[in-house]
Amino acid sequence: MSYLLQKTLIYCLIFVSVSFFIWAAARLFMDGFEVYGKSYMNRASKALNEMYIFQDARKIFLFNMAITGFFFLIGLIVSQRFFAGVLFGVFGFFTPRFFISYLRNKRYQQFEAQLVDGLLVLSNALRSGMNLVQAIETLEQEMEAPISQEFGLVIRENRLGVNIEEALENLAKRVPSEDLSLLVTSINIVHGMGGNLMEIFDSMAEVIRERNKLKGKTDALTSQGKLQGIIVGLMPTVIGVIMYFMDPTAMQRMFTSAIGIVSIGVMLGLQITGFFILKKITTIRV
Repeated sequence: MSYLLQKTLIYCLIFVSVSFFIWAAARLFMDGFEVYGKSYMNRASKALNEMYIFQDARKIFLFNMAITGFFFLIGLIVSQRFFAGVLFGVFGFFTPRFFISYLRNKRYQQFEAQLVDGLLVLSNALRSGMNLVQAIETLEQEMEAPISQEFGLVIRENRLGVNIEEALENLAKRVPSEDLSLLVTSINIVHGMGGNLMEIFDSMAEVIRERNKLKGKTDALTSQGKLQGIIVGLMPTVIGVIMYFMDPTAMQRMFTSAIGIVSIGVMLGLQITGFFILKKITTIRV
């Protein structure tokens, strides 16, 4: 066998091996990407459905990928560094999640803020001679979203054959609220034993009102500490951006040298740790 033929065979084997490796890696990546996409679409669809926002889950996933690519390109163009583009891409990747989580938490807060008025509506409806189901229907008609939507779903479940106790328990599972869980437990116990629901609603409304007042006072006392934590946490990033525009050449070493990348990682780790420690200190459960 001539030397040229041996060399050709070796190159062919290398080409086949590299091609097979690339194919296997691409196949593995695509399978993992598909699994992640389905998981992401299920979580996003569930989170949006809880807020009564009905959108195609595939469009949401594609939008998230587009946001990730957009931020990656922005970081790459601005800094001319691949690592900075990756950091921007990671930020863009998690931005929609944070936004959805913010909307969901905002909805829960609105629900809890409406709960006292909802209890008064239920109590007045019972005093006028209505039963529990009719009182909940009155709440759905007189109150605004989100409490009207959630109790409206309770009524629709009841009309489909689910008993009112189970429908209320489903409500407590959908909305993570301690006040609502206590209310549902009280309603189911008193309703099953034939007790006075009006007194339960009035007493619960008073308890929740006092808790909200106390919570407002604690939030006012801890707001200064939270603001200080936000300012201190953002200060390194703001200073870094200012220094980048003042001396781009010097700041680019932070993204190109090993010690610079390690320093950024340590800084981010300390900032995240400090954020959670401060959040733990300033969070007071009422």
